[in-house]
Amino acid sequence: MKILLCNVSKKYETASHDYAGLFYLAGALEAAGFEPLVFHGKAERLLDEIARHNPVAVGFSCDFDNVRIIEDASKKIKERWGIPVVVGGPQSIALGRAFLENSGVDYILRGEGETSLPILLDAVLKGEGELGEVKGLAMLENGVFHETPPEIVGDLDALPLPAYHTSLHKDRAYGNVIFTGRGCPYRCAYCAPSPGKRSVRLRSIPRVLEEITINLKNNPGMRCLVVMDDTFTLGRERIEAFCEGMRELRKERDLVWYCECHVGRIKSFMDVLPSMIDAGLIRLQIGIESGDQNVIDRYNKHVRIDDILEFVSYAAECGLAQIATNFIVGGPKEREGATADLIRELIDRAPGVIDIITGFLRAYPGTEISENPEKFGLRLHDESGRRTGDDYPFVTPIGETQDQVMRQRQELNKAIRRGMQQKIKNRELKRETVMKQFEAALKYRMKSRWFGEIAANPRAYEYYSLLYANEGEAFEESMDFSRDFPLRTFELWRAMTFSDGFPQLDGMALSPMEYELLLRCAGKRSLSTIQTELYELFGGSYEDEGEFHRTLVEMLHRFEAKYWLTHFVI
Repeated sequence: MKILLCNVSKKYETASHDYAGLFYLAGALEAAGFEPLVFHGKAERLLDEIARHNPVAVGFSCDFDNVRIIEDASKKIKERWGIPVVVGGPQSIALGRAFLENSGVDYILRGEGETSLPILLDAVLKGEGELGEVKGLAMLENGVFHETPPEIVGDLDALPLPAYHTSLHKDRAYGNVIFTGRGCPYRCAYCAPSPGKRSVRLRSIPRVLEEITINLKNNPGMRCLVVMDDTFTLGRERIEAFCEGMRELRKERDLVWYCECHVGRIKSFMDVLPSMIDAGLIRLQIGIESGDQNVIDRYNKHVRIDDILEFVSYAAECGLAQIATNFIVGGPKEREGATADLIRELIDRAPGVIDIITGFLRAYPGTEISENPEKFGLRLHDESGRRTGDDYPFVTPIGETQDQVMRQRQELNKAIRRGMQQKIKNRELKRETVMKQFEAALKYRMKSRWFGEIAANPRAYEYYSLLYANEGEAFEESMDFSRDFPLRTFELWRAMTFSDGFPQLDGMALSPMEYELLLRCAGKRSLSTIQTELYELFGGSYEDEGEFHRTLVEMLHRFEAKYWLTHFVI
């Protein structure tokens, strides 16, 4: 029996972590004797896939963004095929009678479906068992709404591994996303409280490594592993066991990885970071959310700003390539300028490393903010979710409009970009830090905002690209004039202007000596030869060759500071 499992969107292809759970679910269905098929993508393609494969039932993963899309798709499925439609996923806890009536969906399945979905399908499709025995089921029967408590899987190791071979997207590779556990020990006020969220359950590290090994075999191009769960950094021993396994795997494959981390928990054993980096950790995500400690406490995050600053500084010193974090806009009223001040300090402490984004606060169903927004001084807008997404605020502080909150996010992002561009322009990024960003982006496809901001500065990008490709080197403090061959990072004809009757580069007027120096920095002359040629042209203006040499060295360093020059050694 073919069962089509779907994650649909209207505008964008869904991110890989949004549908990884479908493959775990597909593994459970396959083990129960069904023939699962997994589809993810734009909603308009879904009906074609149903017509092509003729499934006997369709299951949707529902979140805040696609609930209305699922309503529309379900109506069409019921009209054309009349097959059972099941909806699960994180948004299912908020779905009830009205959703069933509006969408034509037959069943809502809450909680973790690896056990309950096969039982539901046995009852519906084979007539085996009773619907009342299905945990987490909500349905209408003779106009009466029924629901049962959800089931939470206790032994995660007993679950089948994800069935990536069931994908309908044969041109896609999978396996780069993994969950090592489920649940979270924290109760943040804004975090969606799915049925399994409050119960922390961990997979054994050998089972996790077994899955990674299989995924590596099936996906030869896999270079970066994303550990998605909230539970990964709960304890030192488990981290160290994972790192030991990863070091063994990395002997056979150049593989790096990313994980999330709660600073409030790891602060007591953050000296484990060097071991994680040695095992391939390239990116670590931490939650901050606000620069105002009072707001952080109201979110119930159990973390102090001082601990965050200490952790970020330490992680950067250890050589971690990327530290990702998010700030919420539109939450409880903050102290004026608190978040912007903290962002500036983070950029100062970890330039080239701290990767900051912003997002609007969302009032997910079942959260404290959703249930009691007034407690936080907040107002909810468009609770149907038809008009708002992360591009427009769903929540605002009382007394502020959605447009005001949108402008606040714009200003905060401008502040982030100004801070980053200033560091790039002033050459405050360590070379090895930037090289790690290039490696993460170009080798492992893990692009940070820093890489994007460097790319937005043509001179900086050209300069670091040459260094990363080993086609140029940075000048040392003591130059070797006999062996160093200076090389421009750009093409003169594209960059130089003469509109005012004299040479200008990046808005800077060049002296005759500066211009002649740039002309000679084509990788064809040593610094010694260039110095001899320029001294013949301009030496008469200097007291002696020593003064001319010092001026030339200062000029070369100034040009490199503007990202105009690299060099290579012969």
